[in-house]
Amino acid sequence: MFASRFKGFPCSFVMLCAGSLSQAAEFTGYAVLTTDYVFRGVSYSDSHAAAQLGGEIGFDNGFYAGAWASTVDLSSGPEQQRDLEVDYYAGYGFDVTRKWNVGANVVSYNFPGTEGAFDYDYIEYSISSNYADRVWLEYSYSPDIFNTGIETHNFELYGEWQPGGDIVIGGGAGFYDVSDLSGSGYSYWQLGVTHPISIADVDLRYFDTSDWAPIISRPDQADARIVLSLRFQF
Repeated sequence: MFASRFKGFPCSFVMLCAGSLSQAAEFTGYAVLTTDYVFRGVSYSDSHAAAQLGGEIGFDNGFYAGAWASTVDLSSGPEQQRDLEVDYYAGYGFDVTRKWNVGANVVSYNFPGTEGAFDYDYIEYSISSNYADRVWLEYSYSPDIFNTGIETHNFELYGEWQPGGDIVIGGGAGFYDVSDLSGSGYSYWQLGVTHPISIADVDLRYFDTSDWAPIISRPDQADARIVLSLRFQF
């Protein structure tokens, strides 16, 4: 759940799972319609609606892999337009105790069909821990953001609470250290409520940031916003 919420993990699906094919596997697919695609507090769809599609296969031994895609609207100047994001991911998680789980994953972020000469594709590595599938802590590191040779670091804490019935309240905060790229990092946070209806999960969520970061965002992309999403699982 944490992995899907923050986009995913991969590429090394064959390497990670080659010895695991005899293990029981479970596939999960989902589609999302959202009024705004927000990643680490920043709108990746220029405050417009986005359509998303993803799928993941998980094995009993803790390995998993998947792919995730979304429409985006990201412009970094003349002839630097990104309209589609496709991520591939893989990882491994295991139980330390009955309630504590730790894991590691790798995500390949890709922007196919990007106009312009700049290469925005990059890879990010993460380690995470969760308690009782209710509190998640994750640290992510990219050694070469946007193929600039510059390192970035992200720290994120997220928690969920189920007050009763099927309603889930979730909130969290993070700090994206892009100071070597943008001159400064920024904090971001979110608070939302999720409730299932007959055919989908409905999510209403508030996002905000402490500031915008050049290259990563513009001031209008990092403003406070409320996002409504529908998630269909198949």
